[in-house]
Amino acid sequence: MKNLLKIRDLTVCVEHQDNKKIVNQVTFDVKDAGIVGLVGGSGSGKTTTGYAILGLLDPALSVTSGQIEYKGQDLLKASDSEIRKVRGGEIGMIFQEPLNAFNPVFSIGYQIDEMLQYHTDLGKNQREARILELLDLVGLPDPKRLIKNYPHQLSGGMRQRAMIAQAIAPNPDLIIADEPTSNLDVTHQARIIELFQKIRTELKLSILLITHDLGMVGHLCDEVAVMCKGNIVEFGTAEEIVSDPQHQYTKDLMGALKL
Repeated sequence: MKNLLKIRDLTVCVEHQDNKKIVNQVTFDVKDAGIVGLVGGSGSGKTTTGYAILGLLDPALSVTSGQIEYKGQDLLKASDSEIRKVRGGEIGMIFQEPLNAFNPVFSIGYQIDEMLQYHTDLGKNQREARILELLDLVGLPDPKRLIKNYPHQLSGGMRQRAMIAQAIAPNPDLIIADEPTSNLDVTHQARIIELFQKIRTELKLSILLITHDLGMVGHLCDEVAVMCKGNIVEFGTAEEIVSDPQHQYTKDLMGALKL
């Protein structure tokens, strides 16, 4: 299976702090139609790695070395216009807290339509049909009513589904999902896992899943990279990592899951 995304020796440092490394020579691949879990606790560097891929790092952070190769193009050498084309269009982003990620003053339908206007050539009627199709695909009830709702009018689980709909709207090849179930109850977490399995199968897209939850990884991912203090300390298939972890940090994560 061909690699869609190749990350090699990625290092991210904090400026004005003696270039303290918070991501240190990280290397892994995401295959076509594959799901890779990037797993670790708070401060492990996993979210920073995901943001670096799309050029979304905080101004205090900078990539000091490495490569982020997407479809053969090194995104670290791409122009701002090239990055804007890739970001959202070819690589979608699902943020941890959709209530903060969505603009509170615009309806859900309006915000998905913005994504389609920027990244597709669809006309107005086609975009409206596409939005209804997307909301139905992610399992949201009564899409015609929902497109007029504002983010605060949706439950947490519904907002997460709406954000997934927005991320997949332009038919990207890769989705980066940052802790997509961390603010949901167990029932809604299970539904989001099922939804990711569905869109992976139906849309043939790749997913980079950023999470602290090895249980979710075991249900959803093909491969897993475990991060600790900015380093990948273990990499393998999901089955290998969950059933027979080798590094003590991974064992501790598994132990926390079983508590």
